[in-house]
Amino acid sequence: MGVRLQNIIFLSMYTLLGLWVIYSFFRPGKTAEVVFSIGAGVNEIRLVKNLLEKFEVKNPTIKVKLNVLPAPTDQQHHYYLTTLGAKTSDIDVVRIDTIWIAEFASAGWLEPLDSYINIDHRKSFIPVTGKTNVFRSKLYAIPWNANIGLLYYRKDLLEKYNLNPPKTWEELIDSCTKISANEAVFGYLWQGKQYEGLVCNFIEFIGSNNGGILDENGRLTVNSVQNKIALDLMHDFIWKYRISPPNTHSELMEESSRHLFQQGHGLFLRNWTYVWDLCQEDPLLKGKIGVSQLPGFSQGNSATVYGGWHLAVNAGSKKKEQAWQLIDFLTSRKVQKELAMNLSWAPTRRALYNDPKLIQKLPFLSTVKMALKNIQVRPNLPYYQWISDILQKYVNKVLSGQMRSEEALKTIHKELEGIRNEFAED
Repeated sequence: MGVRLQNIIFLSMYTLLGLWVIYSFFRPGKTAEVVFSIGAGVNEIRLVKNLLEKFEVKNPTIKVKLNVLPAPTDQQHHYYLTTLGAKTSDIDVVRIDTIWIAEFASAGWLEPLDSYINIDHRKSFIPVTGKTNVFRSKLYAIPWNANIGLLYYRKDLLEKYNLNPPKTWEELIDSCTKISANEAVFGYLWQGKQYEGLVCNFIEFIGSNNGGILDENGRLTVNSVQNKIALDLMHDFIWKYRISPPNTHSELMEESSRHLFQQGHGLFLRNWTYVWDLCQEDPLLKGKIGVSQLPGFSQGNSATVYGGWHLAVNAGSKKKEQAWQLIDFLTSRKVQKELAMNLSWAPTRRALYNDPKLIQKLPFLSTVKMALKNIQVRPNLPYYQWISDILQKYVNKVLSGQMRSEEALKTIHKELEGIRNEFAED
Protein backbone atom coordinates (compact mmCIF):
# COMPACT_ATOMS: atom_id res chain seq x y z
CA MET A 1 0.00 0.00 0.00
CA GLY A 2 1.46 3.35 -0.99
CA VAL A 3 2.11 6.07 1.54
CA ARG A 4 -0.37 8.33 -0.20
CA LEU A 5 -3.16 5.72 -0.01
CA GLN A 6 -2.41 5.13 3.68
CA ASN A 7 -2.71 8.84 4.39
CA ILE A 8 -6.04 8.99 2.57
CA ILE A 9 -7.42 6.05 4.62
CA PHE A 10 -6.24 7.52 7.93
CA LEU A 11 -7.62 10.93 6.99
CA SER A 12 -10.97 9.38 6.11
CA MET A 13 -11.09 7.48 9.41
CA TYR A 14 -10.30 10.59 11.44
CA THR A 15 -12.92 12.54 9.49
CA LEU A 16 -15.58 9.89 10.19
CA LEU A 17 -14.57 9.77 13.85
CA GLY A 18 -14.85 13.54 14.09
CA LEU A 19 -18.26 13.54 12.46
CA TRP A 20 -19.44 10.84 14.88
CA VAL A 21 -18.22 12.86 17.89
CA ILE A 22 -19.96 16.00 16.60
CA TYR A 23 -23.20 14.06 15.96
CA SER A 24 -23.06 12.46 19.40
CA PHE A 25 -22.65 15.87 21.00
CA PHE A 26 -25.41 17.65 19.14
CA ARG A 27 -27.97 14.88 18.57
CA PRO A 28 -31.26 15.04 20.50
CA GLY A 29 -31.23 13.32 23.90
CA LYS A 30 -32.50 9.80 24.31
CA THR A 31 -36.27 9.70 24.82
CA ALA A 32 -37.46 8.68 28.29
CA GLU A 33 -40.92 7.21 28.82
CA VAL A 34 -42.74 8.41 31.93
CA VAL A 35 -45.79 6.43 33.05
CA PHE A 36 -48.54 8.57 34.58
CA SER A 37 -51.09 6.62 36.64
CA ILE A 38 -54.50 8.27 37.05
CA GLY A 39 -58.09 7.26 37.75
CA ALA A 40 -60.69 9.70 36.45
CA GLY A 41 -63.83 10.14 34.38
CA VAL A 42 -64.00 10.13 30.58
CA ASN A 43 -64.03 13.92 30.20
CA GLU A 44 -61.10 14.30 32.56
CA ILE A 45 -59.02 11.69 30.74
CA ARG A 46 -59.76 13.33 27.40
CA LEU A 47 -58.44 16.68 28.62
CA VAL A 48 -55.44 15.11 30.35
CA LYS A 49 -54.42 13.44 27.10
CA ASN A 50 -54.53 16.82 25.38
CA LEU A 51 -52.35 18.33 28.12
CA LEU A 52 -49.83 15.51 27.84
CA GLU A 53 -49.48 16.18 24.12
CA LYS A 54 -48.63 19.80 24.93
CA PHE A 55 -46.10 18.65 27.52
CA GLU A 56 -44.38 16.38 24.99
CA VAL A 57 -44.09 19.24 22.50
CA LYS A 58 -42.35 21.34 25.17
CA ASN A 59 -40.24 18.38 26.32
CA PRO A 60 -39.34 16.36 23.18
CA THR A 61 -37.05 14.00 25.11
CA ILE A 62 -39.93 12.81 27.31
CA LYS A 63 -42.85 10.65 26.22
CA VAL A 64 -45.74 10.10 28.60
CA LYS A 65 -47.69 6.87 28.76
CA LEU A 66 -51.07 7.11 30.46
CA ASN A 67 -52.02 4.31 32.85
CA VAL A 68 -55.78 4.77 33.30
CA LEU A 69 -57.30 3.30 36.47
CA PRO A 70 -60.99 2.74 37.30
CA ALA A 71 -62.76 5.87 38.53
CA PRO A 72 -63.90 4.49 41.97
CA THR A 73 -61.37 5.62 44.58
CA ASP A 74 -61.41 2.37 46.55
CA GLN A 75 -60.28 0.49 43.43
CA GLN A 76 -57.52 3.02 42.84
CA HIS A 77 -56.38 2.70 46.45
CA HIS A 78 -56.23 -1.09 46.17
CA TYR A 79 -54.23 -0.81 42.93
CA TYR A 80 -51.62 1.39 44.59
CA LEU A 81 -51.39 -0.87 47.63
CA THR A 82 -50.53 -3.71 45.25
CA THR A 83 -48.23 -1.95 42.78
CA LEU A 84 -46.41 0.53 45.01
CA GLY A 85 -46.23 -2.08 47.73
CA ALA A 86 -44.36 -4.33 45.30
CA LYS A 87 -41.69 -1.59 44.88
CA THR A 88 -42.37 -1.49 41.16
CA SER A 89 -40.62 0.88 38.77
CA ASP A 90 -43.38 0.45 36.17
CA ILE A 91 -45.13 3.71 37.12
CA ASP A 92 -43.52 7.09 37.71
CA VAL A 93 -46.16 9.73 38.50
CA VAL A 94 -49.27 8.89 40.53
CA ARG A 95 -52.43 10.90 41.13
CA ILE A 96 -53.53 10.15 44.67
CA ASP A 97 -56.24 11.21 47.10
CA THR A 98 -55.07 13.57 49.83
CA ILE A 99 -55.96 11.00 52.52
CA TRP A 100 -53.47 8.45 51.09
CA ILE A 101 -50.36 10.64 51.27
CA ALA A 102 -49.37 9.87 54.87
CA GLU A 103 -50.12 6.17 54.40
CA PHE A 104 -47.98 5.85 51.26
CA ALA A 105 -45.18 8.11 52.54
CA SER A 106 -44.97 6.15 55.80
CA ALA A 107 -44.54 2.94 53.79
CA GLY A 108 -41.68 4.47 51.78
CA TRP A 109 -43.59 4.39 48.50
CA LEU A 110 -43.34 8.10 47.66
CA GLU A 111 -40.27 10.14 46.77
CA PRO A 112 -39.65 13.26 48.93
CA LEU A 113 -39.95 16.36 46.74
CA ASP A 114 -38.25 18.99 48.93
CA SER A 115 -35.18 19.17 46.68
CA TYR A 116 -37.31 19.90 43.59
CA ILE A 117 -39.32 22.88 44.86
CA ASN A 118 -38.35 26.00 46.81
CA ILE A 119 -40.30 27.64 49.61
CA ASP A 120 -41.67 30.49 47.45
CA HIS A 121 -43.05 27.96 44.97
CA ARG A 122 -44.72 26.07 47.81
CA LYS A 123 -46.32 29.26 49.12
CA SER A 124 -48.05 29.80 45.77
CA PHE A 125 -50.48 26.98 46.64
CA ILE A 126 -53.48 27.29 48.97
CA PRO A 127 -52.32 26.97 52.63
CA VAL A 128 -54.36 23.87 53.52
CA THR A 129 -52.20 21.72 51.22
CA GLY A 130 -49.23 22.35 53.50
CA LYS A 131 -51.03 20.23 56.10
CA THR A 132 -51.89 17.36 53.77
CA ASN A 133 -48.77 17.04 51.58
CA VAL A 134 -46.22 16.99 54.39
CA PHE A 135 -45.45 13.91 56.45
CA ARG A 136 -42.78 13.94 59.17
CA SER A 137 -41.52 17.30 57.91
CA LYS A 138 -40.99 16.12 54.32
CA LEU A 139 -42.98 17.11 51.23
CA TYR A 140 -44.39 14.13 49.32
CA ALA A 141 -46.98 15.51 46.89
CA ILE A 142 -48.03 18.61 44.95
CA PRO A 143 -51.73 19.61 44.94
CA TRP A 144 -53.35 19.34 41.53
CA ASN A 145 -56.95 20.27 42.24
CA ALA A 146 -58.91 21.19 45.33
CA ASN A 147 -62.24 19.69 46.24
CA ILE A 148 -64.49 21.02 48.98
CA GLY A 149 -68.05 20.49 50.09
CA LEU A 150 -70.51 23.19 48.97
CA LEU A 151 -74.23 23.85 49.37
CA TYR A 152 -76.07 23.84 46.03
CA TYR A 153 -79.58 25.23 46.10
CA ARG A 154 -82.57 25.86 43.85
CA LYS A 155 -82.30 29.60 43.42
CA ASP A 156 -85.65 29.76 41.65
CA LEU A 157 -87.51 28.12 44.54
CA LEU A 158 -85.87 30.27 47.22
CA GLU A 159 -86.80 33.38 45.24
CA LYS A 160 -90.37 32.11 44.77
CA TYR A 161 -90.81 31.87 48.55
CA ASN A 162 -88.77 35.01 49.30
CA LEU A 163 -86.04 33.12 51.17
CA ASN A 164 -82.28 33.61 51.32
CA PRO A 165 -79.64 30.86 51.20
CA PRO A 166 -79.40 29.49 54.75
CA LYS A 167 -76.40 30.38 56.89
CA THR A 168 -77.40 28.12 59.79
CA TRP A 169 -78.81 24.60 60.00
CA GLU A 170 -81.90 26.04 61.68
CA GLU A 171 -82.51 28.31 58.69
CA LEU A 172 -82.04 25.35 56.35
CA ILE A 173 -84.64 23.31 58.26
CA ASP A 174 -87.10 26.21 58.14
CA SER A 175 -86.61 26.69 54.37
CA CYS A 176 -87.00 22.96 53.70
CA THR A 177 -90.15 22.72 55.81
CA LYS A 178 -91.79 25.72 54.18
CA ILE A 179 -90.99 24.83 50.57
CA SER A 180 -91.48 21.05 50.81
CA ALA A 181 -95.01 21.64 52.11
CA ASN A 182 -95.88 23.14 48.72
CA GLU A 183 -93.38 21.59 46.30
CA ALA A 184 -92.67 17.93 45.54
CA VAL A 185 -89.00 18.07 46.54
CA PHE A 186 -86.80 16.64 49.25
CA GLY A 187 -85.33 19.36 51.44
CA TYR A 188 -81.69 18.41 51.93
CA LEU A 189 -79.69 15.82 49.98
CA TRP A 190 -76.34 14.64 51.34
CA GLN A 191 -74.13 11.56 51.55
CA GLY A 192 -75.08 9.20 54.38
CA LYS A 193 -74.19 5.73 53.11
CA GLN A 194 -71.40 3.82 54.87
CA TYR A 195 -68.37 4.99 52.86
CA GLU A 196 -65.78 7.79 52.87
CA GLY A 197 -68.30 10.42 51.79
CA LEU A 198 -70.16 9.94 55.08
CA VAL A 199 -66.97 10.73 57.00
CA CYS A 200 -66.66 14.00 55.07
CA ASN A 201 -70.24 14.96 55.95
CA PHE A 202 -69.72 13.98 59.60
CA ILE A 203 -66.56 16.10 59.91
CA GLU A 204 -68.40 19.05 58.35
CA PHE A 205 -71.35 18.73 60.73
CA ILE A 206 -69.20 18.47 63.86
CA GLY A 207 -66.82 21.17 62.59
CA SER A 208 -69.74 23.55 62.18
CA ASN A 209 -70.41 23.08 65.92
CA ASN A 210 -66.75 23.58 66.95
CA GLY A 211 -66.31 19.83 67.34
CA GLY A 212 -63.66 17.51 65.97
CA ILE A 213 -61.96 14.12 66.07
CA LEU A 214 -58.50 15.22 67.23
CA ASP A 215 -57.32 18.47 68.79
CA GLU A 216 -54.23 20.34 67.59
CA ASN A 217 -52.05 18.23 69.90
CA GLY A 218 -53.37 14.97 68.47
CA ARG A 219 -55.55 14.06 71.44
CA LEU A 220 -58.87 12.33 70.80
CA THR A 221 -61.86 14.65 71.17
CA VAL A 222 -64.48 12.63 69.31
CA ASN A 223 -66.63 11.88 72.38
CA SER A 224 -67.75 15.45 73.05
CA VAL A 225 -71.02 17.30 73.65
CA GLN A 226 -70.51 19.31 70.44
CA ASN A 227 -70.15 16.13 68.39
CA LYS A 228 -73.21 14.54 70.00
CA ILE A 229 -75.38 17.54 69.10
CA ALA A 230 -74.10 17.46 65.51
CA LEU A 231 -74.60 13.70 65.13
CA ASP A 232 -78.12 13.95 66.55
CA LEU A 233 -78.93 16.60 63.96
CA MET A 234 -77.73 14.34 61.13
CA HIS A 235 -80.10 11.66 62.42
CA ASP A 236 -82.95 14.13 62.87
CA PHE A 237 -82.69 15.42 59.31
CA ILE A 238 -83.88 11.97 58.22
CA TRP A 239 -86.26 10.88 60.98
CA LYS A 240 -87.44 13.93 62.96
CA TYR A 241 -87.63 16.80 60.47
CA ARG A 242 -87.90 14.44 57.48
CA ILE A 243 -86.15 16.89 55.18
CA SER A 244 -83.76 14.19 53.90
CA PRO A 245 -84.83 10.97 52.13
CA PRO A 246 -85.32 7.87 54.32
CA ASN A 247 -82.71 6.01 52.22
CA THR A 248 -80.01 8.60 52.99
CA HIS A 249 -78.21 6.15 55.29
CA SER A 250 -78.43 3.22 52.88
CA GLU A 251 -78.07 4.62 49.37
CA LEU A 252 -77.07 8.27 49.09
CA MET A 253 -73.55 8.89 47.81
CA GLU A 254 -72.18 11.72 45.63
CA GLU A 255 -73.68 10.56 42.37
CA SER A 256 -77.01 9.21 43.67
CA SER A 257 -77.67 12.46 45.55
CA ARG A 258 -76.60 14.53 42.54
CA HIS A 259 -78.94 12.62 40.23
CA LEU A 260 -81.88 13.28 42.56
CA PHE A 261 -81.02 16.97 42.63
CA GLN A 262 -80.56 17.27 38.87
CA GLN A 263 -83.85 15.48 38.29
CA GLY A 264 -85.54 18.28 40.23
CA HIS A 265 -86.16 16.28 43.42
CA GLY A 266 -84.10 18.35 45.85
CA LEU A 267 -84.08 21.87 47.25
CA PHE A 268 -80.56 21.75 48.75
CA LEU A 269 -77.61 19.48 47.94
CA ARG A 270 -74.28 19.06 49.69
CA ASN A 271 -71.69 17.98 47.13
CA TRP A 272 -68.27 18.73 45.63
CA THR A 273 -67.22 21.41 43.13
CA TYR A 274 -67.62 19.17 40.06
CA VAL A 275 -71.43 19.40 40.33
CA TRP A 276 -71.51 23.03 39.22
CA ASP A 277 -70.53 22.32 35.62
CA LEU A 278 -72.99 19.43 35.34
CA CYS A 279 -75.86 21.61 36.55
CA GLN A 280 -75.00 24.32 34.03
CA GLU A 281 -75.19 21.78 31.22
CA ASP A 282 -78.60 20.52 32.38
CA PRO A 283 -81.50 22.28 30.58
CA LEU A 284 -83.79 21.55 33.53
CA LEU A 285 -81.59 23.44 35.98
CA LYS A 286 -79.54 25.90 33.95
CA GLY A 287 -79.85 29.35 35.50
CA LYS A 288 -81.74 28.00 38.50
CA ILE A 289 -78.81 26.90 40.69
CA GLY A 290 -76.94 28.88 43.32
CA VAL A 291 -73.95 27.93 45.47
CA SER A 292 -73.03 28.95 49.00
CA GLN A 293 -70.99 27.75 51.93
CA LEU A 294 -72.44 24.98 54.04
CA PRO A 295 -74.51 26.18 57.02
CA GLY A 296 -73.28 26.09 60.60
CA PHE A 297 -74.85 25.80 64.04
CA SER A 298 -74.38 29.54 64.33
CA GLN A 299 -73.97 32.15 61.62
CA GLY A 300 -70.42 32.38 60.28
CA ASN A 301 -69.46 28.95 61.59
CA SER A 302 -69.52 27.06 58.30
CA ALA A 303 -67.11 24.14 58.00
CA THR A 304 -66.14 22.14 54.93
CA VAL A 305 -63.81 19.20 54.31
CA TYR A 306 -60.79 19.45 52.03
CA GLY A 307 -60.69 16.63 49.51
CA GLY A 308 -58.12 17.18 46.80
CA TRP A 309 -56.21 15.10 44.28
CA HIS A 310 -52.44 15.42 44.36
CA LEU A 311 -49.47 14.32 42.22
CA ALA A 312 -46.52 12.37 43.59
CA VAL A 313 -43.46 10.48 42.36
CA ASN A 314 -43.15 6.74 42.90
CA ALA A 315 -40.09 6.13 45.09
CA GLY A 316 -39.24 3.15 42.88
CA SER A 317 -39.22 5.21 39.67
CA LYS A 318 -36.03 5.24 37.60
CA LYS A 319 -37.05 8.52 35.94
CA LYS A 320 -37.61 10.79 38.92
CA GLU A 321 -36.26 13.95 37.25
CA GLN A 322 -38.57 13.54 34.24
CA ALA A 323 -41.44 12.63 36.57
CA TRP A 324 -40.94 15.90 38.43
CA GLN A 325 -40.92 17.84 35.15
CA LEU A 326 -44.35 16.39 34.36
CA ILE A 327 -45.71 17.27 37.81
CA ASP A 328 -44.32 20.79 37.57
CA PHE A 329 -46.07 21.25 34.21
CA LEU A 330 -49.43 19.79 35.29
CA THR A 331 -49.59 21.88 38.47
CA SER A 332 -48.57 25.14 36.77
CA ARG A 333 -50.94 28.12 36.85
CA LYS A 334 -51.56 27.90 33.11
CA VAL A 335 -52.55 24.23 33.20
CA GLN A 336 -54.62 24.60 36.37
CA LYS A 337 -56.54 27.43 34.74
CA GLU A 338 -57.25 25.25 31.70
CA LEU A 339 -58.47 22.43 33.96
CA ALA A 340 -60.70 24.82 35.89
CA MET A 341 -62.16 26.37 32.73
CA ASN A 342 -62.97 22.99 31.18
CA LEU A 343 -63.74 20.74 34.17
CA SER A 344 -64.80 23.19 36.92
CA TRP A 345 -61.89 21.99 39.03
CA ALA A 346 -61.14 24.32 41.92
CA PRO A 347 -57.47 25.30 41.53
CA THR A 348 -54.79 24.93 44.17
CA ARG A 349 -52.82 27.96 42.94
CA ARG A 350 -53.81 30.90 45.15
CA ALA A 351 -53.47 33.52 42.39
CA LEU A 352 -56.16 31.87 40.25
CA TYR A 353 -58.86 32.78 42.78
CA ASN A 354 -58.37 36.39 41.63
CA ASP A 355 -58.33 35.62 37.90
CA PRO A 356 -61.16 37.65 36.25
CA LYS A 357 -61.81 35.20 33.39
CA LEU A 358 -61.91 32.25 35.75
CA ILE A 359 -64.26 33.98 38.17
CA GLN A 360 -66.59 34.87 35.29
CA LYS A 361 -66.64 31.24 34.15
CA LEU A 362 -66.89 29.79 37.68
CA PRO A 363 -68.71 32.25 39.96
CA PHE A 364 -68.61 29.72 42.81
CA LEU A 365 -64.84 30.31 43.19
CA SER A 366 -65.52 33.26 45.50
CA THR A 367 -67.48 30.86 47.71
CA VAL A 368 -64.63 28.34 47.62
CA LYS A 369 -62.17 31.08 48.56
CA MET A 370 -64.26 31.96 51.62
CA ALA A 371 -64.79 28.31 52.57
CA LEU A 372 -61.04 27.65 52.52
CA LYS A 373 -60.72 29.93 55.57
CA ASN A 374 -62.46 27.36 57.78
CA ILE A 375 -61.39 24.20 56.01
CA GLN A 376 -61.46 20.87 57.85
CA VAL A 377 -58.68 18.36 57.23
CA ARG A 378 -59.14 14.67 57.86
CA PRO A 379 -56.48 13.17 60.19
CA ASN A 380 -53.15 13.15 58.32
CA LEU A 381 -52.06 9.77 59.68
CA PRO A 382 -50.72 6.57 58.06
CA TYR A 383 -53.60 4.59 59.55
CA TYR A 384 -56.35 6.98 58.43
CA GLN A 385 -58.14 4.21 56.51
CA TRP A 386 -58.76 2.39 59.81
CA ILE A 387 -60.01 5.61 61.42
CA SER A 388 -62.37 6.13 58.49
CA ASP A 389 -63.74 2.59 58.69
CA ILE A 390 -64.60 3.06 62.36
CA LEU A 391 -66.27 6.43 61.78
CA GLN A 392 -68.27 5.14 58.81
CA LYS A 393 -69.54 2.14 60.71
CA TYR A 394 -70.83 3.83 63.84
CA VAL A 395 -72.04 7.12 62.36
CA ASN A 396 -74.07 5.10 59.87
CA LYS A 397 -75.53 3.03 62.72
CA VAL A 398 -76.82 6.25 64.28
CA LEU A 399 -78.33 7.41 60.99
CA SER A 400 -80.12 4.09 60.52
CA GLY A 401 -81.47 4.13 64.08
CA GLN A 402 -79.47 1.07 65.21
CA MET A 403 -77.46 2.99 67.82
CA ARG A 404 -77.83 6.14 69.90
CA SER A 405 -75.31 8.94 69.42
CA GLU A 406 -73.90 8.68 72.98
CA GLU A 407 -73.13 4.99 72.59
CA ALA A 408 -71.71 5.48 69.09
CA LEU A 409 -69.29 8.24 70.12
CA LYS A 410 -68.10 6.27 73.16
CA THR A 411 -67.49 3.24 70.96
CA ILE A 412 -65.70 5.31 68.32
CA HIS A 413 -63.43 6.81 71.01
CA LYS A 414 -62.61 3.38 72.43
CA GLU A 415 -61.85 1.81 69.05
CA LEU A 416 -59.78 4.77 67.87
CA GLU A 417 -57.72 4.51 71.04
CA GLY A 418 -57.13 0.85 70.26
CA ILE A 419 -56.01 1.64 66.71
CA ARG A 420 -53.62 4.34 67.93
CA ASN A 421 -52.09 2.03 70.52
CA GLU A 422 -51.70 -0.74 67.96
CA PHE A 423 -49.84 1.51 65.53
CA ALA A 424 -47.80 3.10 68.32
CA GLU A 425 -46.45 -0.36 69.17
CA ASP A 426 -45.42 -0.84 65.53
